[in-house]
Amino acid sequence: METRAAQIQIITQNLRMVFRAIQAHSKYVEKECGLSSAKLWMLYELNNNPGLKVSQLASLLTIHPSTCSNMLDKLQDRGLVYRDRSKQDQRAVHLYLTEDGIRLLKNAPQPAQGTLSNALEQLPEDELRALEEGLEKLVPALTGKGKTPAAQVPIAGE
Repeated sequence: METRAAQIQIITQNLRMVFRAIQAHSKYVEKECGLSSAKLWMLYELNNNPGLKVSQLASLLTIHPSTCSNMLDKLQDRGLVYRDRSKQDQRAVHLYLTEDGIRLLKNAPQPAQGTLSNALEQLPEDELRALEEGLEKLVPALTGKGKTPAAQVPIAGE
């Protein structure tokens, strides 16, 4: 049986490897299609769920709505997405891919989030459950009591 210190070291090393693998894949994605992995993930979500609202997309991506809106502005400037104001409720705006967005997506690699999901799919059910339970305890310990989770803090410049 490993000591607690050895377990912590192994877990820390594994988390670093996961982080580096995601970073490396994100750089590859950006080189291949000229978009950050997060923006590519947005396109995938809009392709799978045409007509989403900004708040719904932000929720799917677990990012702050203002970060989502800023990223959408950049995608819209590139002609990859468009916003369509609802005829029934002028306050509601629905999001769609343009033809250029669909074309880019067909030739783009899978975003890092997808490769992570695929790797998690390979885990047996009991290991996946154990990982989920452990992360549900680890993440709040990292963010601290009363702090906003990092995924919900707006990112400047994205």
